[in-house]
Amino acid sequence: MIRNPFRRPSARPVIYGHRGARGVLPENTMEGFHWLRAQGFKAVEIDVQLSADGVPVILHDPLLPPQLARDSQGNWLAEPGPNVTTLTAAELQAYDLGRLNPEHPYSARFPEQRAVDAARVPSLAGFLDWASADPAMILNIEIKSFADHPELGTPPARMVAALLQVMTRHGGANPVVVSSFDWNMLHELRRMAPEMALGYLSLARSGPDCTIYQGSPWMAGQSLAEYQFCLPRLIAAQGAQCWCPHYLDLTAEDLAQAQALGLAVNVWTVNDPTAIDRMVGLGVDGIITDYPLRALHRS
Repeated sequence: MIRNPFRRPSARPVIYGHRGARGVLPENTMEGFHWLRAQGFKAVEIDVQLSADGVPVILHDPLLPPQLARDSQGNWLAEPGPNVTTLTAAELQAYDLGRLNPEHPYSARFPEQRAVDAARVPSLAGFLDWASADPAMILNIEIKSFADHPELGTPPARMVAALLQVMTRHGGANPVVVSSFDWNMLHELRRMAPEMALGYLSLARSGPDCTIYQGSPWMAGQSLAEYQFCLPRLIAAQGAQCWCPHYLDLTAEDLAQAQALGLAVNVWTVNDPTAIDRMVGLGVDGIITDYPLRALHRS
């Protein structure tokens, strides 16, 4: 069996900066990416959506987030919106995402984050230009898609075609895995670019955000029952290279089975020191975290 290049290369897991380094600097910004590289990290996770004029841009929420976004007059958005897919790339550039809104509860989650005023929404093309300066940097490009609310996103064929166009133009200098909670996107990507490494994101705990359940729109018609209710087996059967579960979902048994099937297991989003220690102890391949230095010091 050919070794999966996303398996950890040593006893220590690969540390992926989540949205760059969300706990340290504004999320999904070039400022955060520059910091990550300056600290010597070799893996980064970002979120990609499509603007109204078909440009892949790096932004997490389907609606412009009031916890992050200020308009061209410097005013915080009063509510979420507009939808990212209704704005051109140039229109998105009018918004400043360089600091957390101190009146929003979200800001309390990241008290150490430093503000960088005038941080803008990066394009995927600009990000890939940045990444190509260090070909050893692993890129986890997450397609943001909303299977339970498809009106908020871009249909898979259009999204994947735009993504591949930019990636092809930039020549593939870095190792790349494209991930998504919306497995419809990954199935379209497998159809259009069968050589692309795929990462299947999952949230299996019960609750309103759960993506793994019978009849789930996130699972692209797949059924756990067909695989004896073994999620690693189902994901391996899709041709994936990576399984990306929430860290609270992961058991030692599932980890061992996934790795035996050739999958790299990258857990998200692990910020608590005790949880980091547990994931390191289990032997995961990658830890996706808002605090890369915290994870480095414990691995």
